[in-house]
Amino acid sequence: MIAFTRKYGAFCRIAAAQARRERGELYGRVAFFATILGVFSSLWRAVAEAGVPVAADPNALVWYLAATEWIVLSAPPIHIEIQEAVRRGDVVCQLGRPVSYAGAAFAEGLGVLAMRAPVLGVTACACAFVITGWIPPLSVLARVASFGLVAAALITALYLWIGLLSFWLEDVSPVYWVVQKAMFVLGGLMLPLDLYPDFIRRAAVFTPFPSVLAGPASFVLPGGGVGLDVLARSLAIWGGVTALGVGWVFRRATSALTINGG
Repeated sequence: MIAFTRKYGAFCRIAAAQARRERGELYGRVAFFATILGVFSSLWRAVAEAGVPVAADPNALVWYLAATEWIVLSAPPIHIEIQEAVRRGDVVCQLGRPVSYAGAAFAEGLGVLAMRAPVLGVTACACAFVITGWIPPLSVLARVASFGLVAAALITALYLWIGLLSFWLEDVSPVYWVVQKAMFVLGGLMLPLDLYPDFIRRAAVFTPFPSVLAGPASFVLPGGGVGLDVLARSLAIWGGVTALGVGWVFRRATSALTINGG
């Protein structure tokens, strides 16, 4: 177990060090983050000033959006690097290493996540506070942070699964777009799921997206959102399903390479 932790921990540390040196993308995400919060806070303020009833507290909605965007923007799109490695043929050499290729790719993603999440988290809190002049209790922010990190890791695993599909698909971008748009709609990225039509809420139950976005972010809403045990159980279940999916796809991919090579 110690050797296992050291091997994949090394991939995680190296990826985090590389992400620290390549700060351009992170700065771009910070600027995008601030822009999104500013635009939507102005939209909700304009709606309220126009006399249109808002179904939730505008300040809580800003913090909700800050939480969901923090989770999404913290998860690195590792499917792009996996696709490029498959296209170049580099993956064949990497499969011969005494570590799992999928495990190493996921560890690298976690390393990037560990570097991005704190910076984007500070950005989320600072921008939301400047816009609303209000900050949720620290206990609420702690729950959002802890469950949000787990959710971002699960999104990273989903991106890993998408990237492994490049063993069969020349371009996995369409799969990524479908998953991303489904995450935005069924996960409640912009607004809490309680404000969505009934058919969307019913469909969202059968996907992991409410657990990775609406669940952690709902703690900042009046009423405290979903229960801690319910969200923890849901994340654990969908994490197990995603791990099984990644493992199945990876085994099929390596089997296909072995047969073709033979």
